[in-house]
Amino acid sequence: MFLINNVYWKLAFVSPDFPLLRRMSGEYSIGACDNLTRTIYINETLSGDLLKKVLCHEITHAAMFSYNVSLTLEQEEIIADIISTYGE
Repeated sequence: MFLINNVYWKLAFVSPDFPLLRRMSGEYSIGACDNLTRTIYINETLSGDLLKKVLCHEITHAAMFSYNVSLTLEQEEIIADIISTYGE
């Protein structure tokens, strides 16, 4: 468990077919940040640099939720991608 702006978040490593990793298109993602459960879900098969990048991406989403940053989904994804790629 970790804290962002006084909001507690959990991290869960889950199976690749975990229901909360399923997108509206029916495809499965490799990471998800759920504001309702305050949990970041990560595909348990990830490792190395990809794991680090996905985790940074999802933590960015958690930070935006924790600070009530209101963006379109497209804007949010762009920011999370930039931070997870170049933020280190």
